[in-house]
Amino acid sequence: MRFRLAHTQALVLLSTVLLTVLCMGALNAWNLRNGFSDFLASRDIERLEKFAALVSARAEIAGGLDALAAQGVDMHVLLHEFGRAQGALPSRPLLPRMIGSEGGFFAPPLPPIDSIDAFKDRVALYAPNGQPLLGKSLPADAAKHVERPVYVQGQEVAVMHMLKLKPVPDDVEAKFLTSQYQSIIIVAGVLLFVALLSALWVARHWVRPLIEIQAATEKIAEGAFDTRLTTHRTDEIGDTMRNINRMAEGLHKLETSRRQWIADMSHELRTPLTVLRGEIDALIEGVIAMSPQAHFSLREEILQLNALVDDLHLLAMADLRALPCYFEDIDAVSIVESVVQRFSLRASQRGLRLLLQSKPEVPIQVRWDAKRMEQLLSNVLDNSLRYTDAPGQVFVQIQTDGNQVTIIVEDTAPGLSTIDLMRIFEPLYLADPARGREAGGSGLGLAICQQIAHAHHGVIRAKASPKGGVQFLIELPSEGDTEA
Repeated sequence: MRFRLAHTQALVLLSTVLLTVLCMGALNAWNLRNGFSDFLASRDIERLEKFAALVSARAEIAGGLDALAAQGVDMHVLLHEFGRAQGALPSRPLLPRMIGSEGGFFAPPLPPIDSIDAFKDRVALYAPNGQPLLGKSLPADAAKHVERPVYVQGQEVAVMHMLKLKPVPDDVEAKFLTSQYQSIIIVAGVLLFVALLSALWVARHWVRPLIEIQAATEKIAEGAFDTRLTTHRTDEIGDTMRNINRMAEGLHKLETSRRQWIADMSHELRTPLTVLRGEIDALIEGVIAMSPQAHFSLREEILQLNALVDDLHLLAMADLRALPCYFEDIDAVSIVESVVQRFSLRASQRGLRLLLQSKPEVPIQVRWDAKRMEQLLSNVLDNSLRYTDAPGQVFVQIQTDGNQVTIIVEDTAPGLSTIDLMRIFEPLYLADPARGREAGGSGLGLAICQQIAHAHHGVIRAKASPKGGVQFLIELPSEGDTEA
């Protein structure tokens, strides 16, 4: 049987609570067993101090111990009053003293005070010289006494003596400890039950989403990229579930792009191969005479096919992050000028004007791969010249801002839709497939431009041009071999 996370979490929670309760119970039991007698002794001394304070207060009111005794207040009366003050006896005012038949005074009988345990038999009031004043005489062994002074008007007039408690009988202590252990066991049971309910709640609230994540990732690993998780959580588990959804969506797009890439690539390769095969078959069957012109046509088809394969290989190397670049210190202005001059004749042949604007007066020293940058600019200019209607214009600008160099290429109408501008750098993507084939485009040039820009730690973007066409912004750091 597989031990699931929910089981582990529940056991850990229950074990922690059980261990905590056992430790606390054992500590309490040890303290009770070792401190029970001390607790009783300290409580007994506290009672003696309160009783001595009561006697002091009564003597203060009466005007002294002698006056208190003259009023007929003895130890028995004081103990009853103390018992009522401590709640050991019902509250009841003392009856006034009565005059007897012989002219003497007597007090009405008081209820028994056995409820104050043996305290009444262990206390007595002594004069400072040791003479007994109130209460029974106590044994003379001072080691067994606890003493507390009685004050009247700030002067010590007597001493309250109390015999120390005898050791608690074993059966009484055992009964008390047994009741405490039973209470600890009951509390432990209640806590364990609460812990079990908490473990069930935790398993439902925390573990169940993890099980859903496990099932979803298993499906995604099997290729079901349309798998999605539903959650409204705002914690880390919710973030993980949303990240898995984004990952699945990204993998779905990647798989779709991969299939589209294979289909487009096979189509791109089939077109020149079909033309090449048709021309060879025509030569074999004698439809076309063997001539230098036929040889030249075959060579052009082979060169076009070879260029397509080279571009595909370059993109594959870029995807593997192995695009070879050889960086050197060059002048960015001279690179742009040479490419513009090379394309000027082609622009004139197409009825277009190619203009270099905002040329800096001083060189812009950069560290780029010169051949890759010429390839990037050539692909962008070739794209603009292919798809700009005549008579039209293509403008090139180069700007610098600190360590950032920006090359702008923009053309006149026609422009592209927002969707086309977003997908223009995808491999084999043609905004107008029919027109692209007629113009000789394969849809790989701009994708290669993007990879070259990334290899120089820069970016290339496309947006609508104010002149009616497309504007390409190539933003590169001057140190292309160092991340910005």
